[in-house]
Amino acid sequence: MAWQRVPPASVILTTDTDAPDIARLVDDWWPRIAAAIRDRTGRACPLRHVARPHQGEARLNQVRNNGLRVLLSGVREGWASPEDLVVILDGDTLLDPDAVAGHAALAASGRDLIIPFRVMLTEQQTHAWTAESALSGQPEPAWLTPGVRNALRQRQRRYTRQLWLKRFGLTKPHKPKVLGGHHAVRLRALLAVNGYDELYTGYGFDDDDLCRRLFARAGQPAAVAPSRVAIACTSLLAYHLWHPTRAAPRIEDTSGFARFSRTDLPIRCERGIDNPLAQPEPSLRFIPG
Repeated sequence: MAWQRVPPASVILTTDTDAPDIARLVDDWWPRIAAAIRDRTGRACPLRHVARPHQGEARLNQVRNNGLRVLLSGVREGWASPEDLVVILDGDTLLDPDAVAGHAALAASGRDLIIPFRVMLTEQQTHAWTAESALSGQPEPAWLTPGVRNALRQRQRRYTRQLWLKRFGLTKPHKPKVLGGHHAVRLRALLAVNGYDELYTGYGFDDDDLCRRLFARAGQPAAVAPSRVAIACTSLLAYHLWHPTRAAPRIEDTSGFARFSRTDLPIRCERGIDNPLAQPEPSLRFIPG
């Protein structure tokens, strides 16, 4: 975040744990990041950290919804709006310096859903990167090899074709799909589908589910029309840090597969921003920018 040429209006960090070491890490690093943002852009960027104890299983969608519930409180308090674009970024991902500015420009042009992509870093590239690098640096040129650029162009063409076919009902309901760890949706569209479905736990299919519900099924009103979708696989990049995968060997063994295979689920999910799964009351901390 420190190297963004245009910073976001605010950052919400939402975690699937309330471990004290996470809070200490935030307290140590956010003042330095905020200072780098001010030095680079002249703007303040506050952070809100929402956390609650781990519940014995990965609840990514609930964690995301906890952040959205903070945004809703911001709507009531006047520092956020339903028209805001929410950029979702996983904690193992670095945004390209122009990414926030690119998301903002597409939102200003009337896009409600932005589908970018990411570059997968190798183990060696990841270990060579440091937190200090993020305060002062830029992405390494070697990260964007000709092969990576070509793969991004191919994905851009495929997603663009899928979006065109969607106007005629000729592609899968969840295509083109967002990448879970890097995408952007206008807040009012997320509210229309009740946010992320908290009945997806563990690994997989949470992003496919979101797209299917945003686009809706034939004959039902969609939260996002194809004309208000931007495909930005080549222009809005993020860099995914290497770590051992949590993916199951077979797609059928992924925890979300059975739920996503159902065709009777509502567009507005049952357990989402409203009616969340039971959890301890999350705590919220505000750290000025």
